[in-house]
Amino acid sequence: MTKWARRLPLHPVLGRARRAWLALCLLIGVPAAGLADIQSARFIGPTTHYDHGILGDAVEYSGMVVTLSGGRRFLVGHSEGERVFEDTAPRLWDVTGDGAPEVVVIETDPPRGAQLAIYGEVAGRIEKIAATPHIGQTHRWLAPIGAADLDGDGHIELAYIDRPHLAKTLRIWRYQDGKLLHVADHKGLTNHRIGWTHIPGGLRNCNGSELVTANADWTRIMATRFDGKTAQPRDIGPHKGPESLNAALRCK
Repeated sequence: MTKWARRLPLHPVLGRARRAWLALCLLIGVPAAGLADIQSARFIGPTTHYDHGILGDAVEYSGMVVTLSGGRRFLVGHSEGERVFEDTAPRLWDVTGDGAPEVVVIETDPPRGAQLAIYGEVAGRIEKIAATPHIGQTHRWLAPIGAADLDGDGHIELAYIDRPHLAKTLRIWRYQDGKLLHVADHKGLTNHRIGWTHIPGGLRNCNGSELVTANADWTRIMATRFDGKTAQPRDIGPHKGPESLNAALRCK
């Protein structure tokens, strides 16, 4: 089951946070001596240069710190005015199927909109190992749902809602041979409203993996399965607010 994430409130002032981020850049990122698993990830470097505000405020993040087992830390950072992490928090999802997590984030290029990006450990360093294409236009966003072997073929699929306020389209990608392959779409589903600091619903396993979202007009809860070819939503009850989507993850 994938637990939904709420965007953390911004407590430090931006100037102080940027100075701390620059100091951190000087302290981390030394290559590890050997292979290690990812233990945690967090965003740093709050920035206001991208004025989308889809998550309720004008603040996004220009950097991310990833910690490996043994305590080694790595910085993934973008210069001021460039890409941002337009997200609630990094997700630790096993994308490669090896039992160890990768870091999955919403990463936005201001002129081209959001993409789903995967960062993993490569020879003791943290690198972007795969990503979906950017949506293609500024102020366009996506909302992740979850990652699992949805069709039982031995490969992990990742799912998100493309433009949950506009296109309301489920997209499913398969990670295979080091690449993301687009395998299915289904219109008429959503999982986020403008200004929400969280993305409700997610992945559940109720005698098989299902993607929990709302329908396009926010009246019903939908559980979608993927058979390897098509996405197959089914109605599992009335939508009564975001907590009802989260409750549906418990398979009751």
